[in-house]
Amino acid sequence: MVNANSDGCLESPSGFLNMMENREASGSEPLRIRAHHLLCMQGFQGLGYSEEFTKNMALITDKLLNDSTFLLEIVTEADSICQHCPHLVGDRCDQEHPSGKISSMDLQVLKNLKIKSGTLISSREALSLTKNLHPRVVKKICGDCLWRDNCLYYQEKCPL
Repeated sequence: MVNANSDGCLESPSGFLNMMENREASGSEPLRIRAHHLLCMQGFQGLGYSEEFTKNMALITDKLLNDSTFLLEIVTEADSICQHCPHLVGDRCDQEHPSGKISSMDLQVLKNLKIKSGTLISSREALSLTKNLHPRVVKKICGDCLWRDNCLYYQEKCPL
């Protein structure tokens, strides 16, 4: 699981890499990550929608923190994190509002990072770009997301 150091910043335990089980997260192909999940991972504290979701989020977050060269494909649809979310129905989030709030978050992240859906990027570069977003921009992107304060706390406090 993800741990916090004495400054409250995320760090990963040694030996994590042996825990990765699914082929996508093993490095054999790029890991598909929704654009807005780049923000979520910055502030992940072991909280989530369900135990299965939280475990998966921790595994993916640990992988990205442990391997700065890990290749990501940034997308605007269900990704490797969504696969274990109780809100995923088929390939769609049942929490998506008619206004397209979640999709809008993805598009805003892409716009602010100046990348397109389908971009292949190292985990280090993706997290670095995200970290450089101004907290006001992140607040606007995340809106009333219940996890927003976690993301902003880590974005402001922790260097990559």
